[in-house]
Amino acid sequence: MSDILNYYKEPGLITRLDKYKYFTDWLTDNPNAICQVVQGLLLHDSWVSMYGEDYIKSHEYGQKTAYMEDILDKALELDTSNFSIPRPPRNRVIACCREFATLTCAMLRAKGIPARSRCGFAAYFGWNGQYEDHWICEYWHGNRWIMTDPQLDPFQESMIIEWSVQRNKNFNPRDLMSDEFIPAGLAWKLCRDGKIEENRFGIGCPIKPEWGIHSLHGLWFVRGQLLRDFAALNKIETVPYLVRISKGLDWKPWRLIDKKDEELTEQDLLLLDTIAELSIKADDHMNEIWDMYESNHELRVPAEIIMKG
Repeated sequence: MSDILNYYKEPGLITRLDKYKYFTDWLTDNPNAICQVVQGLLLHDSWVSMYGEDYIKSHEYGQKTAYMEDILDKALELDTSNFSIPRPPRNRVIACCREFATLTCAMLRAKGIPARSRCGFAAYFGWNGQYEDHWICEYWHGNRWIMTDPQLDPFQESMIIEWSVQRNKNFNPRDLMSDEFIPAGLAWKLCRDGKIEENRFGIGCPIKPEWGIHSLHGLWFVRGQLLRDFAALNKIETVPYLVRISKGLDWKPWRLIDKKDEELTEQDLLLLDTIAELSIKADDHMNEIWDMYESNHELRVPAEIIMKG
């Protein structure tokens, strides 16, 4: 286990914060406080109007794939105060759940705390039993991984409880339960085993004609989440599906994400089933996860997907 924890203490390509070492050296190592710092820097694109703000496109990060130093660069461009001082929503970087999770992960790693971003589905965002596309961060604390959702500040947490988690008055976004966030590998297995209907997994948002798609739910979507989560376990935290689509890009460089369900071969499905099983109990299979990611080009994130642009 020590090799795994040492691996996740160190930044990856996307989570390096060397440029801001002066800040991370000074920053507290309290994970909850780090979540608050991230909340004070970012504004989720789908929540802008709920904070009473206008959507200012220039407050988005400009890269195709934002590395975490890019996010802090943009934060300073919008507001030059210390990163730990919460900006008003109008001065925050407009981003999505991946940036909340991965910036938290980057800051935790900078403090020597093992951390990793996870891609999957949140039950607490879903309506009528749906599971919503989401990223969270998990970090090692004592003898276990704690799943935390840094996107949920007190405002969002209150809204979520009002909407969908009234059944669970103990809902705590700083320590999520296993049925509240479903990692993508488990979602894939639940769908493949017929235990949960695949169309319950996806994104509950209006579809724009220019995206060229008819649905944001189904096994094809779970498949993309699985591949993104497997990459994140290897410290490559790529962007969510809709981020590329909304930027006028596509997923063609990554065959296993781009192909339709009916275009997959039995060999493809076997590979996906295998990485799903490995990722469900990742700590028991990390050597296999690392080896498969390095040796199989189908699993590695193509350079076109993670280029800054």
